[in-house]
Amino acid sequence: MIQRIRFRITGLPWQTKLVLSGSTAIFFTFFLFSFLEYHTVSNWMLQREEVAINRTITDIATYYKDRESSLTNKDIVNSKEFLRKMNDKDQLIRVYDQTGKILVSDKNGQFAVLEPTPVKKKVSEKVSEEGNEAIVSRLPIKGQNFQGTLEIVRQLDNYHKMMDHLFWVMTVFGIAAILLSAISGFFLANQLLKPVRDLASAMKKIKENGFQERMEVYKQKDELTELTNVFNKMMDEIEKSFLQQKQFVEDASHELRTPVSILEGHLSLLNRWGKKDPMILDESIEASLQELTRLKKLIIDLLELTRAENPRVLSGEKANLPIILQQLVKNLEMIHPDFLFTMEVDQQLPLIAMSEQHLQQILIILLDNSVKYSRENKTIVISAKRKGNEILLSVMDRGIGIQSEHIPEVFNRFYRIDKARSRESGGTGLGLSIAKQLIEKNNGAISIQSKEGIGTKVNILLPTV
Repeated sequence: MIQRIRFRITGLPWQTKLVLSGSTAIFFTFFLFSFLEYHTVSNWMLQREEVAINRTITDIATYYKDRESSLTNKDIVNSKEFLRKMNDKDQLIRVYDQTGKILVSDKNGQFAVLEPTPVKKKVSEKVSEEGNEAIVSRLPIKGQNFQGTLEIVRQLDNYHKMMDHLFWVMTVFGIAAILLSAISGFFLANQLLKPVRDLASAMKKIKENGFQERMEVYKQKDELTELTNVFNKMMDEIEKSFLQQKQFVEDASHELRTPVSILEGHLSLLNRWGKKDPMILDESIEASLQELTRLKKLIIDLLELTRAENPRVLSGEKANLPIILQQLVKNLEMIHPDFLFTMEVDQQLPLIAMSEQHLQQILIILLDNSVKYSRENKTIVISAKRKGNEILLSVMDRGIGIQSEHIPEVFNRFYRIDKARSRESGGTGLGLSIAKQLIEKNNGAISIQSKEGIGTKVNILLPTV
């Protein structure tokens, strides 16, 4: 049963849930408040009734005590006028002797018949007779010639009328409060859920029309506005990522198509008649091998780019920059004996918070670019110095340089300033993109300073251990 109710509640719309939860909370809050207030007022009024009856019985007892030495049955009978003056509405005052004989009585209202009950000490109690409730207070009276009991019966009609009135007032106000809370809760829930509905609508439009759809930003500065901004920013990033992926596929297809087309052309030539001509055969095989080498390098660079986007970064990895630079420069000097590699590196540099493999890969990309794009002046300067808790690594060449409008784009995949010249040098346009991904994944930063015809300087900030 409980599970069925829970299932039905779970299946309700959020607007209904908010209205129900708000109304329920208000109902229980009002009920608890009314319950406490009702009982507080009830106790307070009962105390007032008890105080009034105690005050009256004390005043009458004092009156009789002043006549204690000469108090007789006759005096009690003659005190009726005094009792009438002391009496209130809905109240009965009477005095009876030890045998229960009523000597004097004054009543103001209708009362049920109560048997006289002589007492030896003051007694107060709440009685119910014939559906009517009353407070009865009895006090013994003693004199030299008299012993009896003073009794006051106070009807609780006013108390019950007041409590009934209070009950109905609270009930009416409670119902009104629940209805008002339900109505206001409905409109409030409708207003609160509007951004959620707008979000769902925006998602449907995105599904139908594409990633260009956005949510309308609300003017008020609250959590819903923040949610809208986060959603729009997220969609901006998704659209940007989608466009980048689309561009990546197009660029990769284009880059792969060129060597494949060349291979297809040479193989078609050989298949038709070139295999019988030794000169054409040698030329086609050599060209095909070159394109296969370029194709292989492109595939390797694509794999490296994929790995660079999600590198395996482990805490505690560290690399010694001076040692790695010395090994790389030594190898490059053997491969490119016509180049002059100048190192301005402090040998006491702290370790870098990066794996040796990643650091070596970054340095190879930067130094390889410097070699590729250096012409007459084949001098490459490598410097490294400490800068706070980071190391500033710079690679500077005197090559062809980069035009200022191209500098922001050189980190994009497959971006080449001069595609023909880059193809001749064997470039794929992925090196700097791979380097940037590795550097940023290791909490570093990279920037380029370059002037066309003068040279290029690449600056890298790397965190230390």
